Amino acid sequence: MGSQSVEKRRLLIGGVSCDELADRFGTPLYLFDASDAREKIERFVSAADATGEAVSIAFASKANGALSVLKLMLDAGLDVDVASEGELEGAVRAGFPPERIQMHGSNKSDAEIETAVRMGIKTIVLDNVRDIQKTSEVCESLGRSQNVMIRLAPGIHPETHEAISTGQDDTKFGFNISDGAARDAVERISRCGLLHFAGIHMHIGSQLMEGSGIEAGAHRMAQFAIEIRPMVGTLEEINCGGGLGIRYLPSDALEPIQSFVSRIVGACTKPFRDLGMPPPRVGFEMGRYFVGEAGSTLYRIGRIKTVPIGNGKTRTYASVDGGLADNPRPQLYGAVYYALNASRPDEPHDAPFRIAGRHCETDRLIPEVHLPAATREGDLLLVQCTGAYNFSMASNYNRYPRPAMVIVADGEPFLAVERETVADLFSHERIRSTIGTIRQ
Repeated sequence: MGSQSVEKRRLLIGGVSCDELADRFGTPLYLFDASDAREKIERFVSAADATGEAVSIAFASKANGALSVLKLMLDAGLDVDVASEGELEGAVRAGFPPERIQMHGSNKSDAEIETAVRMGIKTIVLDNVRDIQKTSEVCESLGRSQNVMIRLAPGIHPETHEAISTGQDDTKFGFNISDGAARDAVERISRCGLLHFAGIHMHIGSQLMEGSGIEAGAHRMAQFAIEIRPMVGTLEEINCGGGLGIRYLPSDALEPIQSFVSRIVGACTKPFRDLGMPPPRVGFEMGRYFVGEAGSTLYRIGRIKTVPIGNGKTRTYASVDGGLADNPRPQLYGAVYYALNASRPDEPHDAPFRIAGRHCETDRLIPEVHLPAATREGDLLLVQCTGAYNFSMASNYNRYPRPAMVIVADGEPFLAVERETVADLFSHERIRSTIGTIRQ
């Protein structure tokens, strides 16, 4: 959960005290420990190398699209996947060359497809029949070819929340294998002379604590790749997406990365080896695993109050200067987080609190967490494991400016994203002198 330590009663992130960070950059504040992210990448690359198979690794930019985070991934040698025009622009601004960019999206606009083809990106992952038609039309009009994959729905129901489950038959993503849609898509692409069919792709869901679901999907994809070999030959890549979770709570148990990578790569390659065929390259697109635990959010505690909840019991609420707008995940699908009182890190955390946001909603950031009994207004609260999807999903609900992001690298804090101002919130709005009159 990042490189945290306590020194002289101060909580440090990457060697920098939370007090210093809050005083210098304000709160709420996204923090990102670059060393933690680099360590996760190195572990994954090492596990992939140990398989002895050809493996490609990309960063799923939807997890955290801050330009400095993308630059870290670029410098680590990863490719990047994007799912919108904005994410594509972010990858380019961070320095990714087109041949290291892969585009996703279940409802790509015509403009997004045309931009991707003009740029000559590595791969466009086709999600539906219209994607096939439009990409082929653009290639014809520009007189250039394009590498494509198709996204498959392998019929796998992973053990995760319904809102982040994507591999089952009943999903908006991809072509179903079970009803023949995937095979039909392959046939369509084979008739499009300028579309180069490079491989197949899946992503069955997110925050998976072990890899059995992805392993089952990978095996099904390998079988499908062998079935379509007479039509398209040996594919270049079977991409298994991402989905590996992180430890949001100290009690969470995560499958060791070596085991996770090994059995998924094996599921992709063994069916080919058994038939004496060379296997395709195995692709991964990891997001949360690389950045989730590297991130945290620093808040300032505001009002604290204790209320009755029946049967003679009470509950103590501690409100912070953020919440729903900078972290919507608890409200969206019950995501859980752990927190520390960063102003009292060496005191026993043994008193229950409910952490509430400042928004006009019942935004329970953390339903219950244990903090020091002496916790008071003005203390700093550090919510851990917010490096994935918090920055990406942040909004301006209640007209709150979005937080700044500071990356701590080699003991030095760097302001990677400036804090929005109230003026920024209105910079694109206009008022007509008269909008209409109200009839009396």
